[in-house]
Amino acid sequence: MVKKVILVVSVTILTMVFVQAQVDIGVRAGFNFTNVNISSGGLSLSPEMKPGIQFGIVGEITLPLPISLQTGILFAQQGYKLEFSESYMGEKFSTKGKSILNYIQIPVNAQYKIGIGNVGLLFQAGPYLGFALSGKAKHETTISGKTEKKTEDIEFGEGGMKRLDAGFGIGAGVRFGHFQAGIGYNLGLANIANNDGEGKVRNNGIAITGTYWF
Repeated sequence: MVKKVILVVSVTILTMVFVQAQVDIGVRAGFNFTNVNISSGGLSLSPEMKPGIQFGIVGEITLPLPISLQTGILFAQQGYKLEFSESYMGEKFSTKGKSILNYIQIPVNAQYKIGIGNVGLLFQAGPYLGFALSGKAKHETTISGKTEKKTEDIEFGEGGMKRLDAGFGIGAGVRFGHFQAGIGYNLGLANIANNDGEGKVRNNGIAITGTYWF
């Protein structure tokens, strides 16, 4: 009986909170500067950051609380750049390339807003889930002055990369009127390398975005 009463009271409170909530819808676009962290056998490697884009639809639920909830469905590019060169037995060897991964991302952030005049300062944090749609890897290899270029699709599943990604993001921004500008950092927590060994590959990156709220 006590459990039923607690359940009814909890549902009633949550219902009242969300009935009073205000829901805003907006469109977002921006740039990503992404990388991966590669770790294997105690060693860690971080290639160079690669620029990409993101865009999509976002929603914000303003609760009768000091915080609001913000989520969305975004197309977001991830990936990295890598350059390497060395000499071996009189032969000079160098390679450079980049990996481009196209994701659908769903972030869920708790957001705290501080009002200063007509401007709102925003601080947010929360998890995100990603699903890889496609990917390409481009390589340029030079051996003793002879260069070979190659482009190939990134495979997913057995022998390739995992489609699912997940992590945690933090960010800050400003909102004035219908416009919001923000910067955030996503730390990948999921290993996207589909292998049984010790090697792990995790996405990470910085996003600079602009949002228009209707």
